[in-house]
Amino acid sequence: MQTKLHINLTQGIIDVEGDVDFVKAVYKDFKDHIAAQSPVASSPPENSAALSAGAGGETPPKRKRRMTSRTATETKTLSISADSPTRDKNLDTPKIQPFYDQYAPGSAPEKILIFLKFLIDKLGIAKPNTDQVYTCFLDVREKPPQAFAQAFRDTSSKKGFIDFKSSEDITITTKGNNHFEFDLKRKNVE
Repeated sequence: MQTKLHINLTQGIIDVEGDVDFVKAVYKDFKDHIAAQSPVASSPPENSAALSAGAGGETPPKRKRRMTSRTATETKTLSISADSPTRDKNLDTPKIQPFYDQYAPGSAPEKILIFLKFLIDKLGIAKPNTDQVYTCFLDVREKPPQAFAQAFRDTSSKKGFIDFKSSEDITITTKGNNHFEFDLKRKNVE
């Protein structure tokens, strides 16, 4: 009796035809080789039902891929995107308006700098993210930049006020601190 085994693995084709014991031996050797290469790989079916019988035998049914679930930190990381910011409902911003009203920012980079200073110095958030800055824009009734992520990139590369590595890794540079303390225009308090 002839048995045929055909494994594709995306065009890495293994085509075996012959005695049942021979095909099983090749299959076992192949399975062991794959398992040794990838510790996460799930093992192929053990039973001979996966092997097709006869010269023109049927192909084995395809197995469904198991979907892996993301951990909470991965989901949180993926949910914060500078390209599509969302309001941070947990951010406590009642003091943002009086803080913001002390200054007369002339550009989006200066506004971003003011909001980051507020988040870091006043709220004690060591690593603010773009969603928190976006929330500050909304809470002081300032229109957020249309290209929100690009505004952060420009604040970093063109102005040098911040170091923007990702939407969750933003730090104020020495140049940014100096601009905030000495160069940022303040409103005249009368």
